[in-house]
Amino acid sequence: MKKSSKPVPFERAIQSLRTEAEPSPESLMAFSDLSGEQLTVWQTVWASLPADRRASLIEQLRELAEEDIEVDFRPLFRFGLSDADERVRLASVEGLFEDDHPSLIAPLIALLHNDPSPTVRAAAAESLGRFVYSGEMDRLSDARRNQVYAALMRALLTSPENSIVRRRALESLAYVSNEEVDLQIREAYYSDDDLLRLSAIVAMGRSNNRAYCEIVRSELHSVSPAVRRRAAEASGELEDEEAVADLAQLLDDPDDEVRFAALDALALIGGSEAKKLLQDAANSDDEALAEYAEQALEQFEFWHGEMDFPMALFDEEDLKPKPIRRQDK
Repeated sequence: MKKSSKPVPFERAIQSLRTEAEPSPESLMAFSDLSGEQLTVWQTVWASLPADRRASLIEQLRELAEEDIEVDFRPLFRFGLSDADERVRLASVEGLFEDDHPSLIAPLIALLHNDPSPTVRAAAAESLGRFVYSGEMDRLSDARRNQVYAALMRALLTSPENSIVRRRALESLAYVSNEEVDLQIREAYYSDDDLLRLSAIVAMGRSNNRAYCEIVRSELHSVSPAVRRRAAEASGELEDEEAVADLAQLLDDPDDEVRFAALDALALIGGSEAKKLLQDAANSDDEALAEYAEQALEQFEFWHGEMDFPMALFDEEDLKPKPIRRQDK
C-alpha cells in the first residue's frame, strides 16, 4: 500500500466517512490508534452511518490492518463487536486477529454463545484458538485458560455435527492435550460429515500428538484436494519425517494449494531429503512452484540452518508459521 507523505487530519478524515463513497487509505489511516475524545467522535459518527456503509468501511479497515503492521484499529474493531450488523461484527472479529489481550476473551465468548449469526460464532471460536494456545504456553492464568476451554467445549458439544461453529471450536481446542479433546478429534475424524473430518485433520496437526501421524499420512493420498492440503499442513506441524516421501509425490499434485502446502511441510520437517526436494522444486520450470519453493527454502534455513543470532530473542508464538486463510466453508 502506498502511504501518503502528508497524514490526513482527523477532522477531514471524519468528514470523509460521511461524504466519500470510498475513503482513501490515507483518510482511513487517520483512525489508527484512536483514544479519548477522538475515539468518542468516531463512535458518534459511526453510529449515524447506515449498515451497508459501516460494513464497507470496517472491511476496508480490516484489509488495511492486514497489510500494514503499524496501524492499530483495535479500538474500532472492539467497538464493532457489538454492532447491529452481522457483517460489521464478522469483520471486527477478523480485524482483531493479532489482539491477544485477555480482555478480549469475554466479548469473544459472548459472541460465541449468543450471536445470532453462525458465521460470527464460528469466527469467535476460531479467534479464541490463539488464547487456547497461549494457555498451553502458560501465558494465561488458570482461570482464563479454563474459561476459554469451557466455552469452546460447550460450543463443540452443543452445535450440530454439520455446523461450522463445531468445526472451528474443535480446531481451536486441538492445542489442548487431554483425553476429552482427543476423543472429540477422533470422533470427528470418523464422522460421516466431510467438512468435520477435514477439521479433525486440522486439529491433528495442531495437537502436537504424534499418535496421529499415521492417520494424517494416509490422508495425503485422499481423492479430495482439500483433504490432501490439510493433511500436508498437518504433517508439517507434526514434523513427521516419515511423511517426506509422500509429500514428495504431492509436489506434482494438480492443485497448486496442495503443492504449496507440501513445500511448507517439508520446510518444517527438515532433514537432508526435504532440503533436496525443496532445492529441486526451486529449480523447477514451473515458475509458481519455483517461487514458492524459494520461500520455503528460506523457512527451512530459518528453522533448521545455522543461526547468526540467538533464538532466545524470539517468542515461540512469533516463530510459529502463520496459518493460511481457510477455503473450506
